[in-house]
Amino acid sequence: MDNKTININRRTNTKEAMKAVKTIARVLGVFLVIIILLSQSIFIVNEHEQAVVKRLGTIKRIVIDSENTFIEDNPNTMNVEGAKITDVSVDVGKGLFFKIPFIDKVEKYDSWLYTYVSTTEQVNTSDKRRYYITMYAQWRIANPGLFAVSQKNTRQASVYLDNRIFPEIIQNVNNTKSSDFINNKELWNQVMSDAQANINGKIKDSGIEILDMQVHRTILPEANIQSTYDKMIANREKIAQQHRSQGEAHYTKEVSSADRRARELVAGAILESEQIIGDGEAEALGLYATSYSIDPKFYAYWRSLQALETSLEDNTTLVLDDTHPLWADLLEMATWDSATGN
Repeated sequence: MDNKTININRRTNTKEAMKAVKTIARVLGVFLVIIILLSQSIFIVNEHEQAVVKRLGTIKRIVIDSENTFIEDNPNTMNVEGAKITDVSVDVGKGLFFKIPFIDKVEKYDSWLYTYVSTTEQVNTSDKRRYYITMYAQWRIANPGLFAVSQKNTRQASVYLDNRIFPEIIQNVNNTKSSDFINNKELWNQVMSDAQANINGKIKDSGIEILDMQVHRTILPEANIQSTYDKMIANREKIAQQHRSQGEAHYTKEVSSADRRARELVAGAILESEQIIGDGEAEALGLYATSYSIDPKFYAYWRSLQALETSLEDNTTLVLDDTHPLWADLLEMATWDSATGN
């Protein structure tokens, strides 16, 4: 009796344990399904990414950077024939986004710059000078929807760009003189800027935009090295001579200006000194006239002494007649009585 009771209790406990396990399994299953549905319903676009959402193979949404204005500047690219992105919505920004689980698929592309570098190729300038050049370009995926349709990956995009960048640059090199190609950086930069704009106009339907493009490296063939160096030397000598001529002209102008200023200062000083001398002589004459008017006899005597002082030298004997004006004045002054006035 006791053994049967124990077996019944054990069976009851086992059934309850099995029910509990099944309940837990169901909860875990539901929880797992929720996690899977949630994971399939959201996707995250990081700072360096942009995304394309496809629904049954057709593009429905595009996620781009907030700084990306390519689609806004080129709205016609959203209606490219065969691109299947006519009714596509464009989301701007990064972070968490929602999608239909198991139906929508997300393709992500980097939003940073890619670098294209060509192989070394031979080119000829308009004056038949030969060079070996390497070209590079900085490009980005400006419209990921168009890129997903036309290129699909960066390797194919690199080949696509090579077939368009290389002929454009070769044509511009062929139309440029070797002296301008090597030395005239301002002209060549303008040529490359025009070529970049021309290529961007041709490839905008691919979703690619070139932001910079230049000749990365220029190698001279042995036969052209000396002639190119001679041209570079002649060009530098021409520039140096131009600087020397400008310096000499500036020097001559400054010397002439300084000489003119010096002459003006000297002339002004001479004029001022003559005015001072004239004023002094006029003042002296006025003093002489005043003195003469006060005592004419004394003035005559003083003038006589000055004349003697000027005309006589050391050990000089002067013989005068008593009627001579100098002697008469001296004799009169010597015999003049200050008390009587005679």
